[in-house]
Amino acid sequence: MRKRFDFIALLALGWILIFQFFRLIFLAYHFDKARELSPYMWVQSAMHGLQMDISFAAYISVIPSLLLIFTAKNWIWYRKTLLVYSWIIVFLIVVLVTVDLELFRAWGFRIDGTLLQYLTTPTEALASMGAAPVVPLLLLFVALFFLTGKIFETIIRRGIAAFQKTTFVYTIPAFLILTGSLIIPIRGGFQLAPMNESAVFFSDKSFANYAAVNVPWNYMSSIINASYSKKNPYLYFPEKDAQKLVSDLYNHSGTTNQLADSATKINVVVIIWESFTAKVAGSLRGVENITPQFDGLTKEGILFTNMYASGNRSDKGVVAILSGYPAQPTNSIIKIPKKTASLPSIPKELHKNGYHTAFYYGGETEFANMKSYLLQQDFDKIVDKNDFGKKDMNSKWGAHDHIVLNRLIKDLDNQKEPFFSTLFTLSSHEPFEVPMETFIKGSDPEHLFMNAHHYTDASIGEFVKKAKTKPWWDNTLIIILADHGHPLPYTEKTKPSEFHMPMLWLGGVLKNNNVNINALCSQTDLAATLLGQLHLPSNAFEWSNDIFAPNRKQFAYFAFNNGFGWIKPECFLVRDNLGGNIIERHGVLQSEEETLGKAYLQASFTDYLRR
Repeated sequence: MRKRFDFIALLALGWILIFQFFRLIFLAYHFDKARELSPYMWVQSAMHGLQMDISFAAYISVIPSLLLIFTAKNWIWYRKTLLVYSWIIVFLIVVLVTVDLELFRAWGFRIDGTLLQYLTTPTEALASMGAAPVVPLLLLFVALFFLTGKIFETIIRRGIAAFQKTTFVYTIPAFLILTGSLIIPIRGGFQLAPMNESAVFFSDKSFANYAAVNVPWNYMSSIINASYSKKNPYLYFPEKDAQKLVSDLYNHSGTTNQLADSATKINVVVIIWESFTAKVAGSLRGVENITPQFDGLTKEGILFTNMYASGNRSDKGVVAILSGYPAQPTNSIIKIPKKTASLPSIPKELHKNGYHTAFYYGGETEFANMKSYLLQQDFDKIVDKNDFGKKDMNSKWGAHDHIVLNRLIKDLDNQKEPFFSTLFTLSSHEPFEVPMETFIKGSDPEHLFMNAHHYTDASIGEFVKKAKTKPWWDNTLIIILADHGHPLPYTEKTKPSEFHMPMLWLGGVLKNNNVNINALCSQTDLAATLLGQLHLPSNAFEWSNDIFAPNRKQFAYFAFNNGFGWIKPECFLVRDNLGGNIIERHGVLQSEEETLGKAYLQASFTDYLRR
């Protein structure tokens, strides 16, 4: 039995070492880019990529491990089967590795399912290869194929030759358990987020991140997630007509200044509050006494009472806030780094203008592939659960909100101005466990949800109280808003109520306080609005609408799984994309409103596909 376990371990180890060898070939092939990195960064790419190598080695080991169940008395068939299996796997992987070498030069990203687009258009595929050295690549393919194949053929022949007879009483449970346990390395360990690109992205140097990626893992992942598809399932109008309808909604010129004139650049702190629905904010006619700190602070700032989240998940909300980019119904752009690399963002724009940028989160930034997006957006510093001590890991997700907020205020005391810092809370996420005495009594999800928000509210209130005593307060704008809304609490049951969210501006830099802005707006509008107040260009944010712009057209769009909502002042509709039905409506809707909503969905998804 032990020899069988040793064989599987050796087989997996062989693949891990081969993947590291392929990484060296990638660095050598692109030495002009590799030499821009320090040798230490080469090692870092290999070390960070190791986790993905282990994941794919575990994938490959599933079938060999499972088939060991039937080798109690006879394993000649097993050896023959594994030889065929291994040569096929070697062929497929070496093809990907070899083709990737030149396609990376042409495309700028590691090979993925995009390649499938060219199966019916080989001319375009050849064009992408450009002046590729075909003969050297073919020779390299042949060499890698036979070298790798022979290595595994040797492992298989020698490893299986050491097998001894046993009984099914041992092989069946042993290798069922072993095969099942491979899910741990496949998903990258015991962490919340399964293996994704963020797990190996570690640097603001794109090439270092790409070098860490395991090519066959990346290709398989893209196939499973269908990220290569260029088909828009939401085609209702000719493309130009849809684009014209949407572009007429935006006004990218002019704003009304809300901030005091300052001789220096204004600091900005954005607090993204997990699941902060308007339904728990008494200041927005929500449940009273859930967020007393926030409600009190609304008298000291500018409260936006009629804002809606763009999507229903954190990964969509972060992109909507920082990049002013609308959510997709069944996809999420943050999952595909090559697409998010093309997005504008607030931190990118401020970084270009001399701001120090930082992002704070008490959990895993790898979750939902967030880290790869953050690294692309010119954040100088990313603080996550790895930067907190074990004693601070007091939540299923990581460090609770007061811990992270305290870290932020401490860091800001030593931060050179101007700064742009973003903090993403996590304590009001399921399972709603918070480190305080229960204030909202009840053990059902609804009361636990409200109790968690009461805790986050207290933590943010304490942060603002401390911030007011700091020398940087008078030249700082603090923005508090949600990543998305929530169905809880069930005080309102319309779909738009799940997306209705507060936004509050605070800080010594405000011209006026105790102001309510009732204009209908979207989470995506923050980018253009904030940059307008900072007197910086926002033309790159095509999907963001300055809330303070004169003659602005008021609307909000939100997307959920297989549906969208379209909101205009005093009316809304919610449409089911699968059935094509309006499933909710309110107010007097003009006939063109459904047309506008469908055009927005079509045009925004077309833009997503093209990135």
